[in-house]
Amino acid sequence: MISTTYILNIFLLFVLFVRAQPFNWLSLAMSATSNYAPDSVANAMDKKQYQLLCQRLPGLNPIQKVLCEQHPLTIPSIGRSAKESVYECQMQFKFDRWNCSERYEVYQNLSNAGFTFRDLLGKTLRSGNRESAFISAITSAGIVHAVTRGCSSGNLTECGCSPEPSRQRYIDVIDNNLDSLQANSQVRSSSFAWGGCSDDTTFAVKFARDFLDKFEYEQFRKTNDTRYLMNAITQNMRRQCRCHGVSGSCELKTCWLQMPKFSEVGEMLKKRYSHFAVQVAKRSKRRLRRKERSERQIPLRGNEMAYIYRSPSYCERNDSMGILGTHNRECNPTSLGADSCDLLCCGRGYNTREEVRTVRCQCKFVWCCHVKCKECTEIVQIHTCK
Repeated sequence: MISTTYILNIFLLFVLFVRAQPFNWLSLAMSATSNYAPDSVANAMDKKQYQLLCQRLPGLNPIQKVLCEQHPLTIPSIGRSAKESVYECQMQFKFDRWNCSERYEVYQNLSNAGFTFRDLLGKTLRSGNRESAFISAITSAGIVHAVTRGCSSGNLTECGCSPEPSRQRYIDVIDNNLDSLQANSQVRSSSFAWGGCSDDTTFAVKFARDFLDKFEYEQFRKTNDTRYLMNAITQNMRRQCRCHGVSGSCELKTCWLQMPKFSEVGEMLKKRYSHFAVQVAKRSKRRLRRKERSERQIPLRGNEMAYIYRSPSYCERNDSMGILGTHNRECNPTSLGADSCDLLCCGRGYNTREEVRTVRCQCKFVWCCHVKCKECTEIVQIHTCK
């Protein structure tokens, strides 16, 4: 017979285990939620099924689960945004010591019907340094970008194309195919008509703020810890126009608003990370304040990224912090950038080996319609950090 003490100990271990599991919605990037395609909520039975599904999704905090139940059609967009954000982060930092990857913990989510929870980038996200600020920014922008696409494509019932694009903030985009004289006249001309389907970020921004910031703001009110106020929603709407008229005279323009490519958003955020990252005080009563006392009266600007702690070097492996280190990373001995062997290898030196690779060569276009190539072998030198 199993004793009461044994059952109580198992229960206490279960409670501690569940409480130790952190919240991290980025785990949806490693789930099948991006393929989830719910129908519109038709009746109470369907609503209960959605509620059950939302409660079982690993990594969501209580407010995110409520939003999932209220807006189940957004979950595929959220799953795709998690994947796209992590991928874009890795593209932007692929040559840096920190390449947007880490050793993540895996939790068997006993409270959610056995679903496995993978704490993807969780240690970095909770570290409060510059890298966590970038992750917060790129994932916030990712949600806005993905949900806005869902609105414009008609996949979401809560939103659609913008009914009044003129009320949104935007910047003008000049067609690169125009010559300078025509481009300047196009910018000077203010005669245009709104047409097509303009992207509308209104719902996406509100949803992203609720999804990312609401729970963290409640935690901030309890702890006054500024780590919970580091998310930033990025908007960068652009006015795209098409000219109409004889010989491209641009007598009439039809314009619409469009989100930039997500890779462009990633590049913009990487520049902010490199040039506009600001260290803030750990404790704050109402808003973020710069750490330097002489600058505390200067408010944070909208293009600045806030972080609390200085970043580690990321040179050596540290499992407790999720750091992989730079051992065995490929480097470039002739580069002067972040991928140089001097910087990437942290002064440890590097090893060189030769590899024989098979590449496509002597390609020719064959009518019609494919490209025919030969296979060639080449010897390349591979340099890896010691």
